[in-house]
Amino acid sequence: MKTRLWLFLLALLVLPAGMPPLLQAADQPAGDPGWPRTFMQDGKELTIYQPQIDSWENYKKLHVRFAIAVKPAKAKKETFGVAEIEADTVVDQATRVVAVIPKKRDLRFPNTTDAEADALRRTVEELHPPSQGLTLSLDRVLAYLNPDQQQLQHAVQLNLDPPKIYHSSKPAILVMIMGQPQLKPVLKDKNDLMFVANTNWDILYDVAGQSYYLLNRDGWLTTKDLLKGPWSPAANLPPLLSTLPNDDNWGDVRQNVPGKPVKEMPEVLVSTGPAELILTQGDPTYRPIAETKLMQLTNTDAVVFLNSGDAQYYFLTAGRWFRSASLDGPWAIASNDLPQDFAKIPENDPAAFVKASVPGTTDAKDAVLLASIPTTKSVDANSQPKLQVAYDGQPNFQPIPSTTVQYATNTSNAVFLVNGAYYCCDGGVWYTANSPSGPWRYCTNVPAAIYTIPPSHPAYNVTYVTVQDSTPSTVVYSQTAGYSGEYVAATGVLMFGAGMIAGALLEDHWDDDYYHYPVPYSYGWGASYNYAYGGYYRPPYANYYGPYRGAGFATAYNPVTGTYARGGYAYGPAGAASWGRAYNPTTGARAAGARVDTFYGSAGRFAGYNPTTGTAARGGYRSNAYGAVAGVQTNRGTGALAWNTAHGEGAVVKGRDGNVYAGRDGNVYHRDSNGNWSTNSGNGWQSVNRPEPRSAVQQRTQQRADTVQARRSQVQSRTAGRQDWPRVQQPSANRQFGTRTRELDSQAFARSRGNQLSERRSSFAAQMQNRPSRGAQLSQPRWQGQQRAIGGGGSGRAIGSGRGGHGGGGLRR
Repeated sequence: MKTRLWLFLLALLVLPAGMPPLLQAADQPAGDPGWPRTFMQDGKELTIYQPQIDSWENYKKLHVRFAIAVKPAKAKKETFGVAEIEADTVVDQATRVVAVIPKKRDLRFPNTTDAEADALRRTVEELHPPSQGLTLSLDRVLAYLNPDQQQLQHAVQLNLDPPKIYHSSKPAILVMIMGQPQLKPVLKDKNDLMFVANTNWDILYDVAGQSYYLLNRDGWLTTKDLLKGPWSPAANLPPLLSTLPNDDNWGDVRQNVPGKPVKEMPEVLVSTGPAELILTQGDPTYRPIAETKLMQLTNTDAVVFLNSGDAQYYFLTAGRWFRSASLDGPWAIASNDLPQDFAKIPENDPAAFVKASVPGTTDAKDAVLLASIPTTKSVDANSQPKLQVAYDGQPNFQPIPSTTVQYATNTSNAVFLVNGAYYCCDGGVWYTANSPSGPWRYCTNVPAAIYTIPPSHPAYNVTYVTVQDSTPSTVVYSQTAGYSGEYVAATGVLMFGAGMIAGALLEDHWDDDYYHYPVPYSYGWGASYNYAYGGYYRPPYANYYGPYRGAGFATAYNPVTGTYARGGYAYGPAGAASWGRAYNPTTGARAAGARVDTFYGSAGRFAGYNPTTGTAARGGYRSNAYGAVAGVQTNRGTGALAWNTAHGEGAVVKGRDGNVYAGRDGNVYHRDSNGNWSTNSGNGWQSVNRPEPRSAVQQRTQQRADTVQARRSQVQSRTAGRQDWPRVQQPSANRQFGTRTRELDSQAFARSRGNQLSERRSSFAAQMQNRPSRGAQLSQPRWQGQQRAIGGGGSGRAIGSGRGGHGGGGLRR
């Protein structure tokens, strides 16, 4: 099979219309089927209620409590208890599921005799053995965590300057060219037919006729001046276009020769630098947002608001806010002083997703927390890596300012030179070698100097990949969303890419130093964040950014063959992949009905798969040298944590009251619809009543008694020759009640929020699948119906959208 080198542009969310952008197809087993769950066997019954998370140390060690109800065979009633578990965890980022592998379990049954408790424990162990794993929704876990107490991605200074922002109220497309147009031959050594290599559109140049031809969906537009226009429908195509190779590189373009007549001529907006497009279907229309002075534009796919408080428009893209008095600009930075009304958008409003990009909100903190959860990869330290690095000519290394690190400028791989040794970060794994071309071996100690690379440099994303652990036999690498280009700004908001700094580098150096290396690129594809999606994505219905739904580089150069590949097929020595994973196909893939081939093997719809160890948490199929895996279980015998959830999750109990909680005191509590609490005493539920208020006389009597007791204690302390210590007063009944109910209310709130976040994810999938386009040039792209893989940068959070994209928005996973 031919190999493909990923494009240098981050392509986000390349899914055809009618196909859900989240992994939720009918054949996809549910990771968290719901709560409570019941297990039954031989007349015995065990019900496990939704878990409560006490802590998640380094996102590895989980301490969790479950309320349980046990009904032995022939028993007339169930007995409630608490299961407290310490467990290892494995996170499946693609499906937002946490696999829990218990290491220690403690079962407590209050209000029972020792003999009764022992019998109940035996029943639990029969129905759900202590080592049996289960899966939890990641959203339900994170809802219990305090972001301020977790290890988070550090904040960095990012560029917040606005790109060129166009507005059009009539059909339009945005053609981004990275710097001056770079023409490359369609066929090697034949210069009669060229194509523009540094754009996200299919643009061909007929040398004899001195005309450009742009393929827009299934029709052709033409102009004599690429940058200035004017553009018009192409009445006839030059004969040379019929000679386009009928291969994977040009086949989809050739099938549109001669194309269909252009029924509606769009405005062609051409930019030689980073740009965004606000495309409205006619004059702007609005809807007010309750409890705020904001109105959202409703006839556009862009995220735009009009604030009546200051008569300014606010536009959100790539996590950055810009403001202007007019949709036609000029636009200015707004991220640092956003109006407070954005934080007041109601939770049930369709625009509430933007609060993830509003500093100080719970949603913004949740986004950072989600991005900080690491993904790990384990490799056999004694195996020979298959990494291949090719250069365009002799390896060329340039210094990175303010560091002692040099980086390779003429290869698509991230290669560095530090103190005479070479290091390469590829697919979330570090390699090292004594020469720039290898042979490579797995790196167990990355030089500290590499982590001083500044955010303004294209290679900054590799600083989010670390060596987590190494032994003589295994190396474990860890990465967070920063490897995918999702950075935490100084405002506390998760943003995508380095902003205009990276754009300027690419624009100025496309044909020399920088074009080989992918860089997280913020603009040109409508980058939007949604917690329900799990990161940044490109909505599938807005194709006015080009057929590859991204900007920057839709072309890759292969120094081995000396040819350029465009669009959906790009050659390279590393492996093959299509539609969606940025940076490197060797990381495996997170496919939705697609197939990705790499030298590690082939992958179908799956999640939580480690292509190096061959283990998977759930879903689909996967094959490689280690064997195959299918269904909801891991490979066995690979030395990794293994669990089988195919028959161990229990049956979700429909309609059963799930408001049962495990208290820290070992008791089981129930919350009714009015927020009142009761506890199970063994003989049913008893109300947790607030103590009766005492009279003023009783209070004064108690105060006098407390004072006398305090004086006695002081006298006794002096008599004993000890230093005076203040009396530690026992908490009153009211104080005890308040502490207990506050703790229970907090648990109930966390559970409710976790369920809400989990449900949002499902509804977001349906919304993305069914939502109609709302702009002028918003019809489906010409590849509708083809299934494409989805994936993000190194960690899989942001989802790729360029055809074959190596890197995103200029770059990304």
